[in-house]
Amino acid sequence: MNHKLRIALLGTINRDTIHTADGVTTESYGGLLYSILALAEIASSQVAIYPICNVGADMEAVVRKKLAPYPHVKFDGIRFVPGKNPHCFLDYDANGRKRETLHNDVPQISFSQIEPFLDCDAICFNFITGMELALETAQRVRRTATGLLLMDVHSLTLGMDEKRRRFWRVPPQWKKWMGCVDVVQMNEQEGALLASETLDSKDATRRFAKQVLCAGPSVLMITRSNRGSETIFQNDRSDIVIDPFGPAPIAEPCDETGCGDTFLMGYTWAFLQTGNRAFASRFANRVAGINVCLRGIEGIAKISQFLNPEDLPVRDTDRSTCRIKRHSPRS
Repeated sequence: MNHKLRIALLGTINRDTIHTADGVTTESYGGLLYSILALAEIASSQVAIYPICNVGADMEAVVRKKLAPYPHVKFDGIRFVPGKNPHCFLDYDANGRKRETLHNDVPQISFSQIEPFLDCDAICFNFITGMELALETAQRVRRTATGLLLMDVHSLTLGMDEKRRRFWRVPPQWKKWMGCVDVVQMNEQEGALLASETLDSKDATRRFAKQVLCAGPSVLMITRSNRGSETIFQNDRSDIVIDPFGPAPIAEPCDETGCGDTFLMGYTWAFLQTGNRAFASRFANRVAGINVCLRGIEGIAKISQFLNPEDLPVRDTDRSTCRIKRHSPRS
């Protein structure tokens, strides 16, 4: 008999204030909410979703209201803590350049907070602030978790100055972070930062992929905006294989916010259902292609309306597990 899948999502739920060059200010909510709501829409009642996050007391009512329509989203891993929730201010100039400032902090997520979910079918690390947990905590999860481990690198690549303005930087011990999971996702800009070169050729991408895969993961996914994505792994001969997957927008793209989050949720759900990297990658692009044509966190609730029955993964009941084979980091 099939058991209901259990997926834990670790990250930060943000409050966002966006100032655009035309003088318009938009207040919204995001961060881990994109992942939670996207997975809730994709998987419906076939999954139990466990967000693992610390939320400031000033955001408790908002979070409860946003998640109320989804009874399969569980509150066991959410802790409402005293003080103000992380609040991200995004300022865009006339050339589209962004300045990001992060106000307020919540406590880091401890191992004891994650421990009840170590037997989940998957645990996804989504670095919304980049400060969600310590490396030692992630390494301990790696040693003790029984399910698939995935990571969206995202804000792990952001430092913060004395005025709490974010800036690009290579995270200390980045290869050790990569070694904490089975599947690593990043966009091409984040990849170029870690690689110290642009990933605009197959050779450059292979060089970088070798570094990542030798650190421990079995799969590296690089998203390339309107050019789709690449799923990269080593075959039985230890050759680096780059599988490209085209974008799948359903209409004219209008908002890229949350595309990486929804992409990873699409991949996670489809891979757990099928154990097939290629199908999961196509489905991830499909979900992100829907998200990019919807606006804001409110658009996430419409994702399932655009998924056709033939788009959805069908679980392979003959598979006892959809785990990716793990290997130890190599020098």
